[in-house]
Amino acid sequence: MGMWRSWVTCTAIAVGMISNVQAETVDLSMLFPDKSVRSCGTSSQPLRIKNNEPLVLIIHGCLASEGQFKALSEVYEQLGQQTACFEYDDRRRLDDVAGELIEAVNTLSPVLGEQQLTVLGHSQGGLITRRASTNQRSDGKKITHDPIEIATISAPFKGIEAASHCGISWLRIASLGVVDAICYAVTGAKYLDIPPQADFIETPGELIPQLDRHLIIKTDELNTCRIEDAKGQCIQDDYVFSLVEQTKSMVDSSTQGQPITVHAGHAEIVGSETVTPWKLIEVLQRYDLMAKPDASDVEAFTTSVNQIYQRFI
Repeated sequence: MGMWRSWVTCTAIAVGMISNVQAETVDLSMLFPDKSVRSCGTSSQPLRIKNNEPLVLIIHGCLASEGQFKALSEVYEQLGQQTACFEYDDRRRLDDVAGELIEAVNTLSPVLGEQQLTVLGHSQGGLITRRASTNQRSDGKKITHDPIEIATISAPFKGIEAASHCGISWLRIASLGVVDAICYAVTGAKYLDIPPQADFIETPGELIPQLDRHLIIKTDELNTCRIEDAKGQCIQDDYVFSLVEQTKSMVDSSTQGQPITVHAGHAEIVGSETVTPWKLIEVLQRYDLMAKPDASDVEAFTTSVNQIYQRFI
């Protein structure tokens, strides 16, 4: 009988401990059954985030590699910081996606409580991140979470020059729909948002007042290389957007805006097939968007991060 009572007591304690752990975390699949916010790994990988703790939310760009952001999330995890990724169809209208990001952030807000939310957006994801952080949208949607800060990486805030013909009204009319059809086939519905003359680009909007900071990380992609041959000759460059395409005065000059420039390729900055993104990690740590390891742990951290990227990229 005594042994039975001991077993019951131990079981009750174990169940209680499990219940407490469950109560302290939230299953994202319950909040987002559509998996719009999920683990940065595979979509089938479950993710529980802790209540009342800071969160880093990562927004991928166009044709993003899942491995790149899984790796970045693991770097954060090495430093004791929790992450999640926002998923979207990168061919849709950017304003529509930004509206869904607003809803996602507001859904996460009660879980975070008064803890910091940091949103990182790369390339097209940077355009969406900033748009979601603006005030006075036509649909009335607005992020309510506070505190919040954002960082955009290699985002073409002045529009994409290669898509400029998609925004020329007379050409679209004169072509009897041919230009529209070609632009849609290449980029999807967002072709109306990415040319330099698009309303989305021309009127970036004012940032929400509670936003602490918008760190604008521009990449100088000239003379960068993504893939080299066995002789060290570049066979594929890493140039996507010029600094001109990444520079919009209304974005840079906003009260919360803090622009910086890093010499790095478009893929290199977030991690490529052969490069661990130490330039990005250094920037994120310098601006307190990523924790720093203790001095005694730097060597182990460096080794671990290199191994993470070798595994996922």
